[in-house]
Amino acid sequence: MCIRDRTEPPTTATPEPTAEIVISDESPLRSADFATFYDTWELIADEYDGALPPADELIQAAIAGSLETLGDDYTRYVAPEVAERMRQDMEGAVEGIGAMVQENDDGLFEIVRPIDGQPADLAGLLPGDVLIEVDGQSVLEYSFDEVILMVRGPAGTTVNLKVLREGEPEPLAFSIVRARFEVAVVEYETLPAEMTGGAAIGYIRLTEFGATAEEKLLEALAAVLAEQPAGLIFDLRDNPGGYLDQSVAVADAFLPAGVALFERNIRGLDQTFTTDDGDAAGAIPLVVLVNAGSASASEIVAGAIQDRGRGVLVGETTFGKGSVQQIHTLADGGELRVTVARWYTPDNHTIQDEGITPDIEVASPEDIGGAADGQLMRAIEYILNGQ
Repeated sequence: MCIRDRTEPPTTATPEPTAEIVISDESPLRSADFATFYDTWELIADEYDGALPPADELIQAAIAGSLETLGDDYTRYVAPEVAERMRQDMEGAVEGIGAMVQENDDGLFEIVRPIDGQPADLAGLLPGDVLIEVDGQSVLEYSFDEVILMVRGPAGTTVNLKVLREGEPEPLAFSIVRARFEVAVVEYETLPAEMTGGAAIGYIRLTEFGATAEEKLLEALAAVLAEQPAGLIFDLRDNPGGYLDQSVAVADAFLPAGVALFERNIRGLDQTFTTDDGDAAGAIPLVVLVNAGSASASEIVAGAIQDRGRGVLVGETTFGKGSVQQIHTLADGGELRVTVARWYTPDNHTIQDEGITPDIEVASPEDIGGAADGQLMRAIEYILNGQ
């Protein structure tokens, strides 16, 4: 399983356990009375008819619960075990079922796309499947991060999943043997002649904006453009984002000098990120494929290309994740992700909660790629006919 949602490299905060906590005069904690909190747990310790949680679990739960009062899904505490697995994901090697996943609008664990040839794909999981049970245990009351930890596991071990699938009257059960695999950052080819009517059309799919996104994209562009295609299809579908600097670098491959995005916050930040010269692929006819799984850095790139008239967007309105998280590694090995700013496209459109609306709307296919992929076929049509 793979999850990508990073916007800035993590910073590390490792205070001494006995360090004094300094609270600013503006902080709401200045007037907080923690006596009620301590009184509550003293009473629980004295009277509760059951086992008490370990102290570290109590502290983690208190942190996570207090952050919920902000009303921001992206400012959150990530437990040490989950944080470590996510750090491993960013290094490229993953052990799990092999699927891109997301937390859906109902707070449930949803399959965005099984990775081709990996266990989830081979077992028959499909985009849109919603996980309700892992190894006989309901996950409906667990957090998204906790479910990740339950599904992930060492290669060669088996996990039993139960999912809800649209159109199926009963939940479906799957027994999946986990595997270790590398996530391909870029896939590229010159599309088969039978799909394009004989015209040479390049296709590049970027699956994430990890640390090597620009490098891998430039390699793919060099290979594809060497075939002198009539146009290029850049596929950002189900790409959940990644590092901000990589999104700007990727946009720069297609755009001449100008604005890539604006970043602002309520503390006075007003920063402009720009592209340079777009010398890698600055002139070739371009169509960008997007869908509801295109998020964060994907939306930055798609929005910049659209606003500046460099290419046409085909597909569905994107996810709408336009906020910036600073990631801090905490003393316990967990992570604190703090929303520090919002992103805006070159034409000053907000990305957060609204997403990017494509120029040509086409519903998502069941499977990406091939003649049954209506979005891809519409992109080909646009390159061939200019409309």
